[in-house]
Amino acid sequence: MGRSPKTIAPDALASEAVHAMEAHKVNALVVVDDGHRVVGALNFIDLLRARVV
Repeated sequence: MGRSPKTIAPDALASEAVHAMEAHKVNALVVVDDGHRVVGALNFIDLLRARVV
């Protein structure tokens, strides 16, 4: 991961995650809450396994 990882909110839709990954040309996003605390991570494989893409 780089110095400024791309983030997404825990309540974001899977389609929003796919769009963010494509827009930023990344394969993973850090999931952060309203206080900018890390609550998880989401990668492209997770979306494939969930059959989102």
